[in-house]
Amino acid sequence: MNKETFTDQYVNYKFNEENFAVEDESLCLKYFEKQIIDSQKYWRRFGGRPDFCGKVVLEIGCGHGALTIDAAISGAQQVIGLDLIGNRISFAQRIVAERFPDIANRIEFHQLDIDNITTLDGKVDVIISKDTFEHIMGIDRVLLSIRRLLREGGLLITGFSPLYYSPFGDHGFHAIGQPIKLPWAHLILGDARVVAAYNKYHPGVECHSVYELGLNKFKRRDFLQTFDKAGFTIVSERINAVEGASKLMPLLNLLRKVPGLEDYANVNMYVVARKI
Repeated sequence: MNKETFTDQYVNYKFNEENFAVEDESLCLKYFEKQIIDSQKYWRRFGGRPDFCGKVVLEIGCGHGALTIDAAISGAQQVIGLDLIGNRISFAQRIVAERFPDIANRIEFHQLDIDNITTLDGKVDVIISKDTFEHIMGIDRVLLSIRRLLREGGLLITGFSPLYYSPFGDHGFHAIGQPIKLPWAHLILGDARVVAAYNKYHPGVECHSVYELGLNKFKRRDFLQTFDKAGFTIVSERINAVEGASKLMPLLNLLRKVPGLEDYANVNMYVVARKI
């Protein structure tokens, strides 16, 4: 692997579902049930659950469907969940039919890129996304699609972590399968060793860059600049929300105030942005 493999811009990246291992059904169910509970903590980080009553809601990166279902339970008129990984969409479709038949007629799940939706232009009230924006490549393009789908004054509500340069910004891939993961180790080891560790843990998978692991390396200022460029105004923003977070978060909040350390201490972002 040459150096250029790990320094090229992600602009040429193309999503490959084969880079993501097929998940065991029992693990999917356990993860889903945890996410249902965590939805309450997630909304607390925004100051409370948004008002979804009677609204058309779309979720980007819906995964196993927990937050999409939460929005429907909260009174949304219609909720569409999108994800690029087929087995997660299949799970979400099964779980909503089996466990939530009373709201199933208000929920749709699709394995689909948001760029390919053409029937909802200007019709969506709220677009939500949880722990997804740190994975999105070509986020400027995605934000333009989000803006296209939202009605005038519509909201994008997104919270995501960890940012790449934070203590475990590689999602622990540098020590995947190991009991101990060290903060900022991925930055010290370098991209090549992080990718090698991921490939070793997933036989048959051959990734060549951290972008192929689904990590876009964006910093807080990169996200904010991209929101602005795409035609959004920030309604509210929280950095390093502490609800349900690590006990180290107060320390990281102190470190992010030290000149030169902000990027390494910014762990999460919780943003409400309005289409202008």
